[in-house]
Amino acid sequence: MDLYLVRHGETESNIERRYQGWSESPLSQAGIRQAEKTAHFLGRQNLSGLYCSDLSRAFHTARVIGNPTGLKPEVTPLLREINFGRWEGMTFDEIEQQWGCEIRSWLDDPFNRSAPDGETLDQVCARMKSFLEHLEQQANDGQSIAAVSHGGSIRALLFNVLGMDTAGFWDLKVANASISLIRRESGRFKVAYYNRTDHLE
Repeated sequence: MDLYLVRHGETESNIERRYQGWSESPLSQAGIRQAEKTAHFLGRQNLSGLYCSDLSRAFHTARVIGNPTGLKPEVTPLLREINFGRWEGMTFDEIEQQWGCEIRSWLDDPFNRSAPDGETLDQVCARMKSFLEHLEQQANDGQSIAAVSHGGSIRALLFNVLGMDTAGFWDLKVANASISLIRRESGRFKVAYYNRTDHLE
């Protein structure tokens, strides 16, 4: 089974560099074009399934991806972004002004600490692992599936599959509308590539 992990297209909040989390923000015009180019690339991969987060930016991206082939996105909250709690809608500078100690503490150990009223990365990793387990039960070997999610949650899944040390988590980059391919071989998931963006050029 091949799983194409797609980050949603650029949003208005991405442009303003705001923490989105579970809050909604529409795709920008550039984000819509990114989704269309991603649809063109994935249209050649013989997809048999399409999943997405229940947040509108992911659903919009997934709907564009599914249009050429007639695939309708199956929506699941398991693919949501990390919940940033009371930091949502704020820029890093705004958060640092109001929550300086808290955000430094979170950046040092995001797996065990969270934004106020938010999620830890351990919780996000557990959600994404549940999604993978669901796919293993539903999909057959040889199938190609796409899942439209978010930067933090895709990074969390890649981190788990790669078996990385926690210190390397922030080194993983996941750009808007990038594609990462996870392949199941001999009962194990492996990362074939991640953060591919050449289809957007």
